[in-house]
This record gives sequence, structure tokens and C-alpha cells, in this order.
Amino acid sequence: MKRTPDLQPRTETRLVMLPSLYNYLKLLELPNLELETIIRQELEENPLLEEAQPEPEESDNPAPENETDRAREKNDLSLVELFSEGTHTTYEGGNEDELDPLDNVPAEEDRLYDHLMRQAGRKLKDRELEIAELVIANIEEDGYLSLPPEELTQDDYRLEEIQCVIKKIQHFEPVGCAWRDMREPLLTQLEIMGYEPESLECRLIRDHLKDLRSNQVKFLIEKFNIDEEGLKKAIKVIMKLDPKPGWRYSNFVSKYIIPDFTVCWQDNQLVAAINDEHTSRIRIKSQYLEMLKNPKGIPREEMEFVRKKAQSARELIVAIEKRRKTLHRILAALLEYQTEFFEKGYSYLKPITMTDFAHQLGVHPSTISRAIANKYLESPWGIHKTKYFFTAPVGQNGQTDKRIIFDKIKEMIDNEDKSSPLSDNQIAKKLSRESIIISRRTVTKYRELVNIPSHQYRRKI
Repeated sequence: MKRTPDLQPRTETRLVMLPSLYNYLKLLELPNLELETIIRQELEENPLLEEAQPEPEESDNPAPENETDRAREKNDLSLVELFSEGTHTTYEGGNEDELDPLDNVPAEEDRLYDHLMRQAGRKLKDRELEIAELVIANIEEDGYLSLPPEELTQDDYRLEEIQCVIKKIQHFEPVGCAWRDMREPLLTQLEIMGYEPESLECRLIRDHLKDLRSNQVKFLIEKFNIDEEGLKKAIKVIMKLDPKPGWRYSNFVSKYIIPDFTVCWQDNQLVAAINDEHTSRIRIKSQYLEMLKNPKGIPREEMEFVRKKAQSARELIVAIEKRRKTLHRILAALLEYQTEFFEKGYSYLKPITMTDFAHQLGVHPSTISRAIANKYLESPWGIHKTKYFFTAPVGQNGQTDKRIIFDKIKEMIDNEDKSSPLSDNQIAKKLSRESIIISRRTVTKYRELVNIPSHQYRRKI
């Protein structure tokens, strides 16, 4: 007697990303110029799309609908045959044979962001890929991860998950990106080269990087009980490593920057705008909309093709419009929060993290991260990366931007008595009188970051 397999119903929760949401998230990351490239490519690949003119003019000799139908019937090639080589759409997910949308963006040289995202798309899936997008959007041109992992964690992601994905990204090419500490890319590159964690090269980088920089040869020889030749051999290996691996994919120089956003004065009032006046507006051609309403007499294969292309076109149009509304909302909120900076200058820049800013807007932090990635803002105070306006506050009051503290430390040192320069402890006390409460150790850290020597080396007799 043959046994039939038991069929048991089962409920499960799965994360499924709709094509429209996928389109929106991808387009949100793109600067305006690259969005225009994507639109131009879609206009070429999708015969249902056309560029909508700001002021459409009627044609002198519009073809009647029945003539259009007859002309289509007389064509030697049908729509399906004409576009058979490119029937996929740029932003439909879930098929390994389809092109990654970022692959379609031409560049003088491949950008670090694009290069990392392509690898993430091939090597990671689902939840890990979502986290990777969030991490990569916050990687600077040299490979530095501008936000700490703790800042990237939300209700959706745990710190352990973030750290695991960061570790995987660090093993992408170029090896070592997504670093927070200068030692990370060097140790990761040594790991890829096959060096054990307790090898001399790894120990030198992990525990004695400062001694290497200050050329403490005798101390290191005694510390590791090796001869000078052994130390030189290890240093030779270390010298071949790349402390800022991202530059390999960020070394092309644009002749000029076209800002994506503008904040300027109009009628004695600050106004924020998206610089999308040169971005094409697209729509579905009217004859195909009519064809969808009245499909009688149209071959089934051609009708299926039109429906598929129409769905793709609608998703793209909706995603572009949603992107525009999201950027407008973020820009308006940024203008409101940083009004004093735009009015008075750098000393009035207010610190805020992307997470806090996202909570104020009621959106996910990854939305903010994607929206400002690779975009520039022009204001009365120059052109800045949009990320410039987001930084964690420091000090006991939690209201001071790091860059303001850098400027104040530099100003104090520039104006100090060179015969009796200020110690880090004295600088910390002077800052506390201005309601900036930070420790001496923090002053030392910030001073070293701007390459200012300690007070012993600044003394002039």
C-alpha cells in the first residue's frame, strides 16, 4: 500500500520587499545626476515611457487612434520582437540574472559605494543585505565607517548583527573598508594574506602601532626578543598594507560638484530646494494607456508584454515621486533644525545623530542614511556633504558638536603664551568655563586628531 506524504498547513512570518519599495529605496540613495542616468536608460529600454514636457504642446498633425493602431499592425516587427533583448526592468528584484541597478551607473571610475554594494548583493541576503546597505551608505571615501556600530543599531537590528556584517564587509574588495580604528584595515589585510593573530606583524600593528610610527626600533627589538633583520622584515610587510583602502575606488576627481540640495536667501527668508530641475519627468504614453483599457484585437503575447512594461513604468514613476517627497521632507526638517548655522555660520552648527533626527521625523534611521548618501548641499556657507550636518554631541551637556570643540582647542593653542603653553588639563578647564565639559583624555585625543603636538613640544624659549 502506497503512503502519501502528509500535508500540514504551517504559518510563518517572512520579510518580502515589494518591487515598488525596492525601487524607492534604491532611487533614494542616488544623487540627482545618477537618477537622471537611470531615467534615461529606462526611457531607452521601456517603449511605454516618454519624457513629459513642462508645457506640452499639441502636435500639428496628431494621428487618429485608429491610424495609430493600423500603423502598429503594419510594422514588420512587433513590440515584443523589438525589445526582446531587454525585457527585464532595471529595478525588479529576486532574479539573479537581472542586472544590479548600481551596475547601470556609468562613472569615470568605479565608486567605492557601488563596488561594495555589488559585492553585498552577491554575497549577502535578506536581513544581512539590509544591514549592509545601511553600513555601506555610511562609509566615507577612504573606507572609514562614519557612524559607530552602536549608532546603527535600532529596534530592527542587534549590535551583534551589525558587527557581524561589518566584519564581512571588511573582507570585501578593497580589503579593510568599514574601519573605525586605523589598525582594523591593516589587521584584516594581514588576515587575508594568511598571517596568524599572534604573528609578529599582527602584534606590531595591534599593540605597538605608535612605537612603529615613532621608529622605536631598539625598544621593539628588546620587547619581542628578535634581531634587527627580523624586525625590518616585518616592517617591510606592514609598509605594503593600505591603511585607507577606500581611496583606490575614490581617487577620481570631478571637475566640479553639482549640489543635490540648496539652502539660500529669498526675500529675506531661508528657502530649501532640491536641485532636480534638470531631472526628466516621465509618464506612460497615452496610446498604451488606451491599449490597456481596450485590449480587444491585440495579440495576447504583445498584450502581456505591454502589461509587464506598464507595471514596471508605474513602479518607477511612483518610486521617483516618493523619493522626491522624502527628500523634501528631510531637507525641510534639516533647515528648521540647523537654521542658526545657515544664518550665522559654523559656530552655530547643532549636533544631532541620524538616529535622533530620524526619530524626530518618525522614519527609520536607514531612510535618513540612504537619503543623504553621496549627496551635497549648497548653503550661504559653501558646499558640504549632507552628512556634514549629522554628528554625535559630546560633553557633559551633550549639546556641543565635535568640530566646534576642535576649533576651540585650536584657537586656545594659537593664542597661548608660547613660553608657557597650555597643558591638556588646562585646556579642559578652560573649556569647562564655556560649559563644554570634557575630560583631559578627550582633549588629548582631539588634539592628536588635528596633529597638534603636546605642550612640551610647543614650548618656545
